[in-house]
Amino acid sequence: MDPRTLDYLLTPEEEEAFERDGFFVMENALPPGKVEHFRTITQDVVEEFKRVHGIPMDRYHGVMDFIGQRDGLLELVDWYRTLPKVWGILGPDIKLYHTVGMQTPKSSKYTSNNHHEWVNWHTDTGNLTRDLAFGDYVPRISIKVGYVLSDLPEANMANFTCLPGSHKSRNFPLPVRDRLTDDAVQVTAKAGDAIIFDRRLWHTPTVNTSDTTRYIIFNGYSFRWLANRDNQQIEHFLHRASPIQKQLLGYSHHGAYGSSNSFADDLPLKAWIEEHAPQWAERWPAHP
Repeated sequence: MDPRTLDYLLTPEEEEAFERDGFFVMENALPPGKVEHFRTITQDVVEEFKRVHGIPMDRYHGVMDFIGQRDGLLELVDWYRTLPKVWGILGPDIKLYHTVGMQTPKSSKYTSNNHHEWVNWHTDTGNLTRDLAFGDYVPRISIKVGYVLSDLPEANMANFTCLPGSHKSRNFPLPVRDRLTDDAVQVTAKAGDAIIFDRRLWHTPTVNTSDTTRYIIFNGYSFRWLANRDNQQIEHFLHRASPIQKQLLGYSHHGAYGSSNSFADDLPLKAWIEEHAPQWAERWPAHP
């Protein structure tokens, strides 16, 4: 693990915002050189996918199972500026279960006048909310890190859009789900910032009416026992991945059985935290 991780531990202010609003924006999560690097990779992967599948180049598209698409994406698995935010919230028994690289050009169909036709309010990970709900409450289970790779200084640039605080209820908090209202927050951010959000947060894609093509990578982290949302085609990474990267890529020395058990040899991240940031280990619940 990069020792600089200790400079980016979850702060009390970030934790408070996450619990209250369901998200926070981390400024400068990626330095400028990395922004350009990952933006180039995202553009290359998405446009290759569009060519292969006959998707028009001016259309919005996201490629799932993104992390294994290029060797240069391996370092994002345990990126030292954002991973401590993730384990600060979820704890050490985690993995990467879902990744998407997105390109959103200027829309040729939608404007601010018919924008509502593109709105799709949702929470993430499909049937989890339905199956795990206990009354109005749903457990957290996973969070996402959205690496912003284009400057998004104002609304209507395909901004990540959400209803702050809506992660606290399984029920959509507004009377209509097919439009944006004044309650919706279109999150503005600079290239290099990261939006870290709870998968239970009600959010929606939004249209891009600007001349800036939006690029963003979403990495989703969950507890290790959750089934992957992608095929996780990452075997080519494993021969050069660090032990912590292997954990986060879902590898277990005990096969599928290890995913629902906390074997010490499957949790190098936990051992690293216990050694270098032991105050966080005190927050973890004891195994029953």
